[in-house]
Amino acid sequence: MKRIRTGVLSAMGLFLLCHVAFAAKPPKRLYVFGDSYSDIGRGWVDSDGPTAVAYLAKRLGLTMVASNTPDSAGKSLNFAVSGAPSGENPGQAVPHGWLGFGMKNQVSEFVAMVHSGTVSFDPATTLFFLAGGLNDHSLSTEQTVANLEGEIDSLYAVGARRFSVAILPEKIPAFRAVAVRLNPALRRIPAEIGPKLMGAEVRTSQWGAFFDAILENPSKYGFTDVTNQCAGRSIFNEDTTPCSTPATHFYYHEAHPSTAASKVVGDMLYDELMSR
Repeated sequence: MKRIRTGVLSAMGLFLLCHVAFAAKPPKRLYVFGDSYSDIGRGWVDSDGPTAVAYLAKRLGLTMVASNTPDSAGKSLNFAVSGAPSGENPGQAVPHGWLGFGMKNQVSEFVAMVHSGTVSFDPATTLFFLAGGLNDHSLSTEQTVANLEGEIDSLYAVGARRFSVAILPEKIPAFRAVAVRLNPALRRIPAEIGPKLMGAEVRTSQWGAFFDAILENPSKYGFTDVTNQCAGRSIFNEDTTPCSTPATHFYYHEAHPSTAASKVVGDMLYDELMSR
């Protein structure tokens, strides 16, 4: 019993030591996996500018580029692709873009880059941000969780140690049902997988709740329209003529935030990260 207790205490001590070390080191590199709410050009940008994670990177003083950008060595990389499910999907080409490339595929791309020597990073100062599930309408909650935990496992195997799993926005009508269903399970991921990954820090981010905060009190953040889209999508042959005031519209495209809204969320993400 004493030996078991000593082992448990040793494991707890290592966890606390790593937690303190990570907390003392702001990220110097950021890798992002997700869907349209994070895509900055790897697939197709479903907005009028940068997404929230891009603004987070900027606040951190990091240069973030899409993962397929030439000469990306030493930079933060964003693998997110619009329409991506949390699991595996080959995706499909659209005019001037790519849709639906799954998060498992995105993580596999990253792992291959590590193995080839294209990417190297310091585990103590590198944050892996996973924001997925909005496109998992047809997947069970258990499958979404298994997908995300499997991706964390794959990243851990190549040296990743700091993870942030995004809670989804519940106030956006198009995604409300899937977000409300998935969020309780997403909140449990750190407790479920964290103890299995020695030396790792797995946390949730209130990413989705930050979008909700804008919708709950739009005037506080300078938004006057939280109902109508500002422009249509070219990939769907819609009228792309923008409204006259995109900076005060929460939605730029249908069900997708404007870059003005994303900047507010990016600032909130920065505050969240620096308060830990």
